[in-house]
Amino acid sequence: MGCSTAGMPREEASPSASASVSADPAPDATAPRIFVVDCMEYVEAPKELQLYCADGGHQLSKIMWVSWSAESTFGLATSTKNTCNPDCASGNYDIRTASVLLSEPIETSDGRMVFTRIALKYDKPLSDGQSEEYLDLSTELMP
Repeated sequence: MGCSTAGMPREEASPSASASVSADPAPDATAPRIFVVDCMEYVEAPKELQLYCADGGHQLSKIMWVSWSAESTFGLATSTKNTCNPDCASGNYDIRTASVLLSEPIETSDGRMVFTRIALKYDKPLSDGQSEEYLDLSTELMP
């Protein structure tokens, strides 16, 4: 199975990889709960997030959220992405600091609000030259 290249770059406002972060805010208890799908579970303000569930080729870790609201969320994370060079099974990894913006929430069939888009901006370009990435997020758990 080849590397996942989910999502196509889109022209839109991008987060800054150099934002200052003081402490993780807790989701506002009075706001509607909003989640992101982390492969097998719905999570709120996760510290880690798997972006390519099928092959584990891209994960975010050490996530520090600056904001978490029903419209969008912003934070900083360590991005670890498989370069798939020479191939995905024996590839190397690009490890970068990335700003993270979750947006475009929808309501799922079970009434849960879930973010559908992620924008990543890396502190320095990946080995393929990419400095920003926009991906569609799953809104359903993996079977």
